Amino acid sequence: MRPARLLIIDDEADICQLLAEALAGDGRQVDWTTAPLEALERVKSSPCELVLLDIKMPEISGLDLLPRLKQASPGTAVLVMSAFGNISMAVEAMKRGAEDYLEKPFGDLEVVRLAASRLIESAAVRLENRTLRRQLAEKFQLDGLVSASPRMQETFAMVRKVAPLATTVLITGETGTGKERIARILHQNSPRAKGPFVSVNCGGLPEGLLESLLFGHEKGAFTGAARRTRGYFEEADGGSLFLDEIGDMPPALQVKILRTLQERSFQRLGSSEEILVDLRLIAATHRNLEEEVRRGTFRQDLLYRINVITVALPPLRDRREDIPLLARYFVEKYAAAFSRPARELTREALHYLCHRDWPGNVRQLENVIERAVALSSGPRLGLEDFSESLAAPADDFLVRLLQSPLREARRLFERHYLLENLRRYGGNVTQAARRAGLPRQNYHRKMKELGLRTVSRMDFTPAEAESEPA
Repeated sequence: MRPARLLIIDDEADICQLLAEALAGDGRQVDWTTAPLEALERVKSSPCELVLLDIKMPEISGLDLLPRLKQASPGTAVLVMSAFGNISMAVEAMKRGAEDYLEKPFGDLEVVRLAASRLIESAAVRLENRTLRRQLAEKFQLDGLVSASPRMQETFAMVRKVAPLATTVLITGETGTGKERIARILHQNSPRAKGPFVSVNCGGLPEGLLESLLFGHEKGAFTGAARRTRGYFEEADGGSLFLDEIGDMPPALQVKILRTLQERSFQRLGSSEEILVDLRLIAATHRNLEEEVRRGTFRQDLLYRINVITVALPPLRDRREDIPLLARYFVEKYAAAFSRPARELTREALHYLCHRDWPGNVRQLENVIERAVALSSGPRLGLEDFSESLAAPADDFLVRLLQSPLREARRLFERHYLLENLRRYGGNVTQAARRAGLPRQNYHRKMKELGLRTVSRMDFTPAEAESEPA
């Protein structure tokens, strides 16, 4: 991160030098000038976090220069100063965009330092937010989905490429990664966009009910069938049918789905009439379908039929660089929706969010931020705003283990164990291997198998050891 930049504008050089000496340090870059119009050009070409602006100057009044500074760099904080101040002048300065007001002479320079530090931090966040918003608009969005990770950018490129095609798509990923959002984007960017998009979750429904929902039924087909009902396949004719959690579909229904995809026709329950259907099938699952085929719970021929093109969505913990982007996106989204003042996250809160495992992925992150914004009362969200939502971070890993197949759970545990050892010893592989009871070469080999890399800095964090940016 670049050092904070400060600019002092005062027609008295000795005041400029005094303030520059007082505010130097902490890696700050402090410049000063006695020429206010020259300063305006500087701000236009190189925005800074903070301007300390004198009111009474011969070339131009600070009050007149203030709105021009704000127009040139809206994210720059301005602290106005005057030896001739009064309440009305302070109020006018605030109306014109100043963040703070100090009277000269300064009785204690520590007051200036504290005011400057507060404004610098706030301005730095605003400048960073503005940069992120520009990035979002220019590069990192796909119809409302937000990501800066290389892996997700590849996914976005794949979605853009296959959306216009008529081919079947299988979307894989954990719960909360945005599978239905991707399915809707595929539909909305296809020639079928004007047709219906019909979504059905195949998990948790009794086989008979799911069959009736998918294929419809005739009057009298079963007890309670009082009238003919169209199914989802029929409703989706001319559009797209999204079968979410297809890996949870009962085997008997898998046979009917396969036949319908092959023949492009089906029969309602209680009827022998063949109904032709023209639709695009998009399926999704959080399961490893190849593993389900080996276990005998999913048909291999159906997998071949639906797995023409696969769009894999990585979990949020494997693309942590997206968390700041997503967090700020959701803060702004819900601040606008709820008319709340919260528009920023403190650095502590953002750091905390970035080091969560998020077993519920993007959906969980969005829900947590929505709650925090809804209950907020100030302009910034701090750690205290997430204390209840994120009260048990240690449970995240256990939840993820229990949601995974045994082979994946074993891999997750080994990966977590090696990372925690590395974190404990500041990235020192020799000490971490000794703690694990493994030869150093074996520890290195295991890290490579699990996609981890070594980090030799003392400020090591587990997120920094991820070798795949994803």
